[in-house]
Amino acid sequence: MHHQRGFSLLELLCVLAILSILAHAGSAQFLSVSQNSHDKNTLKNEMKRLAQALTQARQLAVMSGRTSYVCGGVDCDGHWSDGFKLYQMVLASGGQKTYRQIHFDRSLEVSWRGFPVKKQQIEFQSNGLSSYQNGTFEFCLGAWQADIVLNQSGRFYFTDPQSVNDGVCG
Repeated sequence: MHHQRGFSLLELLCVLAILSILAHAGSAQFLSVSQNSHDKNTLKNEMKRLAQALTQARQLAVMSGRTSYVCGGVDCDGHWSDGFKLYQMVLASGGQKTYRQIHFDRSLEVSWRGFPVKKQQIEFQSNGLSSYQNGTFEFCLGAWQADIVLNQSGRFYFTDPQSVNDGVCG
């Protein structure tokens, strides 16, 4: 009689249990790397949107001959994490003309550090200068932090996203 060889049910269940444990451990690592990458890309995109508004405000001020403003929060309340608004005052009506209004990603933290402290808006004069307002916009999302540094001439530069210690921006 010919004897067949194969795996028992118990051996198959043990192999499946080991594979499922390895898959679970690997998926947690994969999800962590994926979230980190997503946060870094979101941080870069939101920084780019504020940078485009700063550039637009500066150009608008020079071209129109009137002061342009980029204010923190869509209601100009100084809460930069909420977003920002780009506008100019309309002389005839005393109101304002909004050119851009952006809401940031909800999990993004944005703060202004510089002169003057707790600045609610950045002003660009008709000569392109930022009216002695210089400082840093600090962006923080998840494990990433990066800055936009604004100088008195109304120009700025980016820092590369850096991993923060213990997920706390400082």
